[in-house]
This record gives sequence, C-alpha cells and structure tokens, in this order.
Amino acid sequence: MSDSVLSPSAPDSAKPTRRRYTQAYKRQVVEQSLQPGTSAAQVAREHKINANLLHAWRWHYRSGLLSEASAQEATELIPVQLSSATSGDLTSSVTERLLSIRCGELHITLQGEVDPATLQTVLASLRA
Repeated sequence: MSDSVLSPSAPDSAKPTRRRYTQAYKRQVVEQSLQPGTSAAQVAREHKINANLLHAWRWHYRSGLLSEASAQEATELIPVQLSSATSGDLTSSVTERLLSIRCGELHITLQGEVDPATLQTVLASLRA
C-alpha cells in the first residue's frame, strides 16, 4: 500500500479545517479494521480518527457506498435535452404536469405528480 493513499489530505494553512478523506483511504482503513482479530477502536486510534467515524465508514463499505464503482457513479451525469412545448402540445389543465424522458430508443412519460422515489427508481433503471 502506498503512503499517499493512507494519509488524509493535509490543510495548507494553520487555521483548523475539516479533514477530508479520499474514498481509497476510507476503503483501506475499513478493510484494515475488518481483518480477523483486529479492534476497530485500535485502528481508529492508529489513524487518528474517531471510532464512530470508522463505524460509519464500515456501514458505507458494507452498503457498497465506498466501492470504486460507487465513486464513479456519483459523478456520472445523464444527458438532458429541454424542448419547448408548442401550443398544440398544451393540455387544457394548466396544473397537469408531464415529464418525458428519452434515453436512446427508450421513451418514458410520467404524468401528474411525480413521486421523487419513483423518479429515482426510473433514473436508476436507465443508468443500469
């Protein structure tokens, strides 16, 4: 393991700032803490982090949130194209909402109030 991965980013100024850790650093610390016979509290002390923070990282690790793929997915964008509706496309009800999603050959239209959880599920399906 390289030293650069195991050390958190250091602030340049003398002013105390919130420490930020890379995904790779978090993964390595968690993997070290998951070794048989290893104490999570001891690993936290060795890395000068709070044991509660390490336990949160372990939860994220087990949930797949610290994997390299999840870090890549977090920065992945879905292209969006906006188009203006013509007067023939407008319905008589001004309050009615229409969400149309096109992804390649796939076309999905959601009408009315769109639940955020439903929209998240639809977008996750498109990304898969």
